[in-house]
Amino acid sequence: MTRIAVIGAGITGVTTASSLMDRGYDVTLFDRNRYAAMQTSFTNGGQLSASNAETWTRWSTVFKGMKWMLSRGAPLLVNPKPSWHKYSWMAEFVASIPQYRANTVETTRMAIATRGLLRDKAERHGFEFDCENRGILHIYTTKAEFDHATEVNTLLAEGGLDRRAVAPQKKPTFLQASRVAAPDGVLRQMIADRT
Repeated sequence: MTRIAVIGAGITGVTTASSLMDRGYDVTLFDRNRYAAMQTSFTNGGQLSASNAETWTRWSTVFKGMKWMLSRGAPLLVNPKPSWHKYSWMAEFVASIPQYRANTVETTRMAIATRGLLRDKAERHGFEFDCENRGILHIYTTKAEFDHATEVNTLLAEGGLDRRAVAPQKKPTFLQASRVAAPDGVLRQMIADRT
């Protein structure tokens, strides 16, 4: 029997190891942490959020990235120090901008399929974990953001995801408890997806 080592026990490593085991391989999973999923999978809350399948390959992302390079508290930092790997990656990013629509639709399909595979695998193997099957509420504070999200909804729908606008009066009770509001104090426009 072929023996395979998988390095990293996050969601990608665990699902890869499990899939290889399903195919009959003898798999050993290694991680430098004491428990599985303690790095990126932990930081992201282990989310399988198909509603976040929109690709970043848009000109607005490029312009945000350039602006963020000048901000210490930016959510994404890019060191401008020259590197062939970095600049070739940036060139590929820009070259894929024309495929934004097709890539977002396909990424949505893959995200939905991945979520389904993980749920099936957990049920088949009896994995117990804190899985919650519910939607995510996206809050937009400007009309431009909301309008873009509405356009993205059509792409996500084409990929098979039901994500739609909800009115402020229909906000879930957990929002009322956490007092989420736009900067001006008014909860205006939201988009939610159903799982």
